[in-house]
Amino acid sequence: MNLINFKLVTPERTVLQQELVSLACPTTLGQITILPGHTVLVATLIPGELHAKTATNDFYIFVSGGFVQINPNNQVIILADAAEHHHEIDQTRAEEAHARAQKALSEQKLSDEDYAKVAAALERSLGRIHIKRKHSHRKNPLTGQSAFKE
Repeated sequence: MNLINFKLVTPERTVLQQELVSLACPTTLGQITILPGHTVLVATLIPGELHAKTATNDFYIFVSGGFVQINPNNQVIILADAAEHHHEIDQTRAEEAHARAQKALSEQKLSDEDYAKVAAALERSLGRIHIKRKHSHRKNPLTGQSAFKE
């Protein structure tokens, strides 16, 4: 069976390194699903949910942006600005960030640059809240589980 050799890294850590059956990720081109044998591609990630599927597990990860690179021989590398597994998301912190961003947007005197920064923060916080709520019924993986190769 052909599998995707996948690695998701941020500046702080390797978030996930697995052999995958499929990978779905949010890009500026739209949601793309990568299967073994996918054509070579480089795309820009947007904030949203990344779904990595192995033969036995599913991983739901929030990515805040970055790049996905699909190489020959079923190698996929994601360089993300930030990424969190659904069970790592602190919902209270995400809701506080959402409230701060909404408050900042309601201020009348934002420069174009400040408005863009606040709008991006609002989009990230909403994405994190959505993923946390969507997957709150799922069990957290055991610590030390082999799925988290680092």
